[in-house]
Amino acid sequence: MASEKFERADGELSDVEIRLECLRLATEFGPEYERKDPTQKAEEYFNWVKQVSKRKLCECKTSKKRSLIADLKRKD
Repeated sequence: MASEKFERADGELSDVEIRLECLRLATEFGPEYERKDPTQKAEEYFNWVKQVSKRKLCECKTSKKRSLIADLKRKD
């Protein structure tokens, strides 16, 4: 596949690749009136993706307890 030669070692996509994918989604799945000029919808998708990707995963207390229990079981 053509995209294989552009894959980075860390597996992350560049902003250009993300923008192109957002444009593809806007033209492929958008309503007919937005397909004529999909750049605004693609920009909305891109901003949403970048906003979501900046969030950090929360570490709740239950997951810490589970990892401690798993560590204790491994020691036995």
